[in-house]
Amino acid sequence: MNRMLTTFAACMLVAGIAPGFAQDYPTQTIKLISSFGAGGGSDIVGRIVAPRLQEKLGQAVVVENRPGAGGAIGAREVAKASPDGYTLLNASVQHVMLKPLLANLAFNPDADFVPVATISATELILIVPTASRFGSTPELVAAAKSKPGELNFATPGIGSPAHMAVQAFLSATGTAARHIPMKGSTESVTAVAGNQVDYTITAITNALPLIQSGKLKPLASTGPKRHELLPAIPTMIEAVPPGFVYETWQALFAPANVPRNVLELLNREVLRILGESDTRDFLARSGSGPRPRTLQESAEFVRGEARTAVKLVKATGASAQ
Repeated sequence: MNRMLTTFAACMLVAGIAPGFAQDYPTQTIKLISSFGAGGGSDIVGRIVAPRLQEKLGQAVVVENRPGAGGAIGAREVAKASPDGYTLLNASVQHVMLKPLLANLAFNPDADFVPVATISATELILIVPTASRFGSTPELVAAAKSKPGELNFATPGIGSPAHMAVQAFLSATGTAARHIPMKGSTESVTAVAGNQVDYTITAITNALPLIQSGKLKPLASTGPKRHELLPAIPTMIEAVPPGFVYETWQALFAPANVPRNVLELLNREVLRILGESDTRDFLARSGSGPRPRTLQESAEFVRGEARTAVKLVKATGASAQ
């Protein structure tokens, strides 16, 4: 009998179903680690998903903020957690930047995590001061090509999503400019509005109030189509063909080796949440859009984003060491 039980347990493990918790998951509180500070846009998205996930699973989903080191602090905690589905990570595109930027990580962002589901994506906008001589993206590109390295741009810092977006812009247009790192998104946008730098690329919601008040001039958005909040502004594809698409995104991750049926349950419920009108309305108000993907689609997407991150970081020579 003991040999039969041992064989049965081994078969379940081979099948990816750990005895004792996978079959009736969840039976206890789920901890959602947010790698952002409380109150930020990405953290708010996670806090919108958490109570809805709690309703659907019938167990408490508690958000805990672990910001710092570009997302590495929160990610490290989840990487070391038990692979039982009770500790999840709310992360952004910054997650795939960790490996190329930080050589001495105590975990592997690729091997130690599995994507549960992608949640949302936010496109960015190229902005210049209202008084800028540039009235369009082609004009800015022409000036940058005529005097390489003379223009400058601000971002929240080396390796930030905004920095990588500008690098994608430079690569797509064959231009060069000087990077002026700031302390955060607000500072970089304010620097542009104050005519202290020539341009930046930032989330539309970061710039929208100043655009609406006439203190910033938007030139092009980085999404696959024009943003509904700024329908008159062309995309990069339209402005400087063939252009490019660059979006920041948010996703849920779990430690590697979480049972497949737990991942499938979590993915299925997140997709249901993203299909609800109130969730879509909230994301639209925050300048984002839902990005529902299956487990396989989420994994493929994150792998592709990781490859892109490596290329962009190499192109900038960026390092956060």
